[in-house]
Amino acid sequence: MARSFTEILSGIRHERGISQRRAAADLKISQALLSHYENGAREPGLTFVCRACDYYGVTADYLLGRESEAFGGEAEGPLAALSAALGDRNDPEISAAAERYIAAAVRRLCDEVYGIADAASLARLSLEMAEAERIIAARFPEKRHGGRF
Repeated sequence: MARSFTEILSGIRHERGISQRRAAADLKISQALLSHYENGAREPGLTFVCRACDYYGVTADYLLGRESEAFGGEAEGPLAALSAALGDRNDPEISAAAERYIAAAVRRLCDEVYGIADAASLARLSLEMAEAERIIAARFPEKRHGGRF
């Protein structure tokens, strides 16, 4: 039987050991609103769903209960290295590099999509991403693909 959005949203937070207070703060909503989303009292908008997908690193189809795989299947190429780096909690430098890469990539994409990026901002984000890629590639050389990671 397919899991519902509310079950998945609450479950993924519990699986990762994240408190509701912390998740709400990170997702930039009140704890009460997150509780309402998790227990089905309110339905979130698309903006929140996208933010939650980015926060938990899952696809929207997974979060909405349309897919059973959180990442849409087995990661390949650069995503495999990034996934491995995020999972490497024994190496804080690698984990931090992966998180910096994702944060910079999301900011860059948002800036480009909303047209608020200037050349200096995009260059800075690209440098942040390149530095994180260098650190990850050094740790996971077997995951190199297409010149990335």
